[in-house]
Amino acid sequence: MTSRTRSAERAAHFCAALLLLAACIAPKPARAGNQEPAGINLGATSFVDGFGRNEEGFTWLGYLQYAMARRINGDVGQALPFFNDPRIDVFLFINQLVYVLPEKLFDDHAHLGMDFLLPLVAFDTHFSPAPPAPGFQLKDNGVGFGDLTFGPFLQFRPIVSDGRPVFSARVEVDMIAPIGAYDPYVDINQGTNFPSLVPNVALTVMPIAHLEVSARINYLYNFKNYRPALGRNYFLASPPLIKDAQAGQAGWINFAASYEILSGLHLGVNGYYFRQFNLDLYEMQDGSSNPGTGYGDTGELKYFAIGPGGFWQVAAHDTLFANVYFQTVVENGPQSNVFQLRWVHGF
Repeated sequence: MTSRTRSAERAAHFCAALLLLAACIAPKPARAGNQEPAGINLGATSFVDGFGRNEEGFTWLGYLQYAMARRINGDVGQALPFFNDPRIDVFLFINQLVYVLPEKLFDDHAHLGMDFLLPLVAFDTHFSPAPPAPGFQLKDNGVGFGDLTFGPFLQFRPIVSDGRPVFSARVEVDMIAPIGAYDPYVDINQGTNFPSLVPNVALTVMPIAHLEVSARINYLYNFKNYRPALGRNYFLASPPLIKDAQAGQAGWINFAASYEILSGLHLGVNGYYFRQFNLDLYEMQDGSSNPGTGYGDTGELKYFAIGPGGFWQVAAHDTLFANVYFQTVVENGPQSNVFQLRWVHGF
């Protein structure tokens, strides 16, 4: 086995099991978007995502992220006229701990593991004086912890051909537990106040030496929120008598490709495509229901983002990732540019 092959395998061992909630925490203001979770894994996992640790032990991952939005789009991707010069900045720090159990499954072809992830989120929002009615501004929830993501995963050993890995995969089932900071009287929160279930599959193919192509396919099922954040609707003389709200189901794919230009240094492109499948549902106290368009829910959320990125294997147990995402297509949510650094350390 060549030193370059060993380098690729070492990098693969410590850059996976990267689960949910990490990137693109694009807050969805309830009165200018929809009820989708404020933070999900839009691009946090990127290069060599299908590889992972195949022996017992812990891996720690630390994320630093900055997202900046300067417009809030409606149903056709054009800026909503209800806001005057919106400026939404999100600062994110995440600690993630992954543990691979010693048990060997399927004749040692796979290992079971557990993952825990908790973000700390700070919002900085500014709006110029609101346009004439129905114009308004948004209020954020300051600094606080986001929701906890946890769940089991099954990491398969890589398939090796001609002495080098050519394919690896992981299957995960994750839960978002709504323990994060949440205030139904504000528009932008760290937490969601409802649980979500996110099964996903991560894949990496290495068709030729030094080249890798990765993808993670995700499905999002959201449960009901019995205190939906309707912002200033709560201050109306006759607030809507809403019993609960349920964000629409959604799916998305993270994709990335990179090439090793120097030993341990890979450069490439990364992106994601997110699509909400059905409208959010609002249930009223009188038993009726509606899609919430009367309360600022503009429709189904859609994202497409792409940008440059890369990773560097600093040492045998340490890898540094860098990702930039430009959201070129956004419907019914803030349109952001996202910058992320991720450090992976295996014990």
